[in-house]
Amino acid sequence: MSAGDKIPSTWFTTEHLSPREQFDAWHESISVVFDAQPLAERQPQEGFSASVRAYHLGEVMLSQVEFEGQRFTRDKRRAAADGLDHYLVHLYATGGLVGTAHDRERVLAGGDLQILDLSQPNLTQAKASGTIALIIPRDTLRQALPDADLHGLVLRGQEGAGALLSDYMRSLKRRADSITAADAPFVARATTEMVAACFHSTAETMARARATLEAAILERIQRHIAANLASPDLHPDRLCGRFAISRTQLYRLFEPVGGVAAYIQDRRLARAYTQLSDVRQGHRRIYDIAYDLGFSSEAHFSRLFRRVFGLSPSDVRARALGLLSERPLAAKDAASPDGYEAWVRNLRGV
Repeated sequence: MSAGDKIPSTWFTTEHLSPREQFDAWHESISVVFDAQPLAERQPQEGFSASVRAYHLGEVMLSQVEFEGQRFTRDKRRAAADGLDHYLVHLYATGGLVGTAHDRERVLAGGDLQILDLSQPNLTQAKASGTIALIIPRDTLRQALPDADLHGLVLRGQEGAGALLSDYMRSLKRRADSITAADAPFVARATTEMVAACFHSTAETMARARATLEAAILERIQRHIAANLASPDLHPDRLCGRFAISRTQLYRLFEPVGGVAAYIQDRRLARAYTQLSDVRQGHRRIYDIAYDLGFSSEAHFSRLFRRVFGLSPSDVRARALGLLSERPLAAKDAASPDGYEAWVRNLRGV
């Protein structure tokens, strides 16, 4: 495999099997890690839907797993017999579970995470769930996180380190198909550092994982900004409070994109362009669009808009309505309103 090749991936599903064969096939597949049993009320003829998409990053394995409700067990005999000496980091994106890991009781809802030591026994009863999992060899994780009792630890996915790790794992899965063999060792290392930082925030681990952590925080803030462009609360103090970071950290995160204020303004201008280009919003006054996106002065909005796009807001609207003939843009704006970028912005479903 050359450096430019994509990382290896595999696909397992029960969907092509008859209902009576489905659970047996799943049981055989998942037996590499767990012994699976159907819930008592399920009958064989009802079938069993399950799938696994797995990616190999070298020192880390990533998988997306979908399954119906069942019980997973891994007892001492099984752990001793198969010799798996790995950690399983499990994000329950949907669904959830109840279970035990030694003396730790676990209850996970959708969005929560757990880490299991596969050399130790555990018992789990899971709902129908969609999960993202990482399997990390003990030696690999212990380099980043030495001397910690991790088995059965849970992180809540709606807050703090759990939210960061949840976001990171979802992002990693979304991008898995584009990871190359050359990039895989670096991605695996960053992933291990992220897991270590989130499950045990030692100063040394946090320092090594800082870039990964801050990238995840930045992505969360950017998503929040995109979802709340009309809100008057998009200012540094509110963002710092919401994401539990300092003003200094916020400014450092947004420095590569021109600063937080400039980023918000640019996103608002881009949203205004989209709305002005939408013929279905042709009845709205330009001032109303600007005001709803946080601009208090139409004149100020128009100056900023023309500086960025090389057209006035009224020109963009007229062009969308077919009232303005095409004319060349300034060189720096050649990719904005007329290229494929505009097609993407204005693409609508039928």
